[in-house]
Amino acid sequence: MSITIITADGRKEYESDLKLTLLELLWKHGEKQLHAPCGGKGLCAKCTVFQVTEAGVELPVLACQVIPKDGDVYHLPENLEPVVALTGRHVENFKADAGMQGYGIACDIGTTTIACRLVSLTDGTCVAELGAGNEQIRYGSDVISRIQAAGEGHLAELTEMIRRQLNGMIESLCRRGKVASGDLHCMSVAANTTMCHLLTGLDPRSLGVFPFTPMSRFGECYRASQLDLGFDGEVYVLPAVSGYVGGDITADILATGMDRSDRITLLLDVGTNGEMVLGCGDHMVCCATAAGPAFEGAEIDCGMTAAAGAISSVAWKDGRVACEVIGNREAVGICGSGLIDAVAMMLDLGVLDVTGRMLDRMEDPIPAACLPYLELDEDGCPLFRLTAQVYVSQEDVHKLLMGKGAIAAGTQILLQMYGIDAEQVEELLLAGGFGSYIHVESAARIGLIPRALSKVTHSIGNTAVEGAHAALISKESRARLARIQSHMEYHELSSLEAFHDAYMEAMTFPEN
Repeated sequence: MSITIITADGRKEYESDLKLTLLELLWKHGEKQLHAPCGGKGLCAKCTVFQVTEAGVELPVLACQVIPKDGDVYHLPENLEPVVALTGRHVENFKADAGMQGYGIACDIGTTTIACRLVSLTDGTCVAELGAGNEQIRYGSDVISRIQAAGEGHLAELTEMIRRQLNGMIESLCRRGKVASGDLHCMSVAANTTMCHLLTGLDPRSLGVFPFTPMSRFGECYRASQLDLGFDGEVYVLPAVSGYVGGDITADILATGMDRSDRITLLLDVGTNGEMVLGCGDHMVCCATAAGPAFEGAEIDCGMTAAAGAISSVAWKDGRVACEVIGNREAVGICGSGLIDAVAMMLDLGVLDVTGRMLDRMEDPIPAACLPYLELDEDGCPLFRLTAQVYVSQEDVHKLLMGKGAIAAGTQILLQMYGIDAEQVEELLLAGGFGSYIHVESAARIGLIPRALSKVTHSIGNTAVEGAHAALISKESRARLARIQSHMEYHELSSLEAFHDAYMEAMTFPEN
């Protein structure tokens, strides 16, 4: 049986059988255009392709739900690679240890994206850098989906997938930097605890059930050959604090110098999981909460990762909606920062009430300027249209409200644990790729961060890769990471009644 696939590169013929879905077939043949944030369960509609009929009509279908038949023709959408944050801000200046020679790789493995640097070990400088989407996203956009996939027999494939991708990125970096693979001597990896398990081949299933105990908290070295990486040297995996506060967070703390500071700082790393740390020096408390899909654009009607074509910013200007689109092209979707902006704008316009209910133009008095943007979907539910192709639905608002409620509640619990009010926090740092785009005013408007902290909030970008860089070139940095791991006080929110109470209180938007 053969089918035809039409992409921007032309037409391709693939052989298949009746056991594979179209999505599985495409992945088998190395096609990377399609993602399945829901793990191929048919829930997110992000793997939509177009089946071409004999009459030339293109019908939308979900690739994860279709088993192709002989002669089928499918048109695939454009492949939109996510924008990867490669650098961090507000970070320490780390010096390389004396006497080191050759080169190393510093790597931040995120659930959604991967950032890598080729580093000179002689002087600690970055020679080349590269970012890419994490190919494991075909098994879902969040760590829970990856854990479930591992438990369903895909652990070996998930491990092989990340190792293969890292090898490809290492080869590309060496070509860019004109460095022979024989001159590579080491690698450092900052990643959440699940990604570390998948990289090292450890079974992550214990992370999916209470008390979420990891098989390892890492902070140790492996031979590159143990991990099937194509160079001769060691790989240092940065230490995790718990199952859901991983080496990416200890890297953030190292890079920003929180462990050496006397300023009380709140660090938020927001994604499908939200990790947060409060404190300074050796007195830091931390927690993690499931923030849901909204911040990564998954399971949002028009949601997508921060890639070319994604609306990253929304504002009301001169009586109309104004959108900024990544890549300065026509909008095809909206990423997390754009969704936060849009909801903040809708609150200011009075289109949303504090419960997140969107006004229905058939029942409610709508501000006149908003009338052109409010519509009803096919089920009669209201939506707010941003562009001809992109809108925000009532369900999108609800998912964002749940995500912001989880982050706000986690922040409130940490403040209580530390014994201070929000006003006593001297600095708030928004880390990760998401933190590179978010607008502080919008985050405060929806209640994602305390309004009292908006003037001391900084978006710091990818500090995890900065921490990995420091760990690559400095033994002192590794000693600091070990101290951070041992001194950090972790709180499991799911077992705290106070968290559930705080979450319910946070399930509304601020009045103004």
